[in-house]
Amino acid sequence: MLICFDLGEVLVRVQPNWSVALNLQVTEGDWSDLERAHQTGLIDREDFLVGMSRRLEVPVEAVAAAHDGWILGEMKGAVSLLAELQAAGHLTACLSNTCDCHWRVMKKWPIFRHLNHVYASHLLGAFKPEPSIYRAFSADIGIADDEIVFFDDRLLNVEAAASLGWQAIHLPVGADPVPRIRQALGASGLI
Repeated sequence: MLICFDLGEVLVRVQPNWSVALNLQVTEGDWSDLERAHQTGLIDREDFLVGMSRRLEVPVEAVAAAHDGWILGEMKGAVSLLAELQAAGHLTACLSNTCDCHWRVMKKWPIFRHLNHVYASHLLGAFKPEPSIYRAFSADIGIADDEIVFFDDRLLNVEAAASLGWQAIHLPVGADPVPRIRQALGASGLI
């Protein structure tokens, strides 16, 4: 069995929104077009920062500092969970929507030593919940869709994976995700 995880709010703590990241009240909005373009490699970091600066009406330097501080660290217990899964004979993986600059930072963290396969939207040029990203992932690894257990905090991503035959589990943002992952895996007899 392959156990696959999203990163943000599943294995990695992240800022909840731009107001918190900037430590400044901004009007939250839909900038998914900019995030998607940046996280699939269609625009570079500079174009993303300039675009967000315009939308948020704050200086580019402030957006850059907030974006650099967006990822906060590994979730408590994530490393031991991944190590336990590998010791039990499971393959582990991540499939995340993220950009190159965040990816380079996270790849240095201990969780990545316990992931057999690491995939991200900017590397695949596709974005969850698009079916193409899930198909590219499973095809590249060479594993059947029904052999993948997938955890994500976004319901649309879970629904998309489930529609392809993945055993997809939704982890709504809130309580610490690692105990909830352990509970779900225990209920399935996987740990």
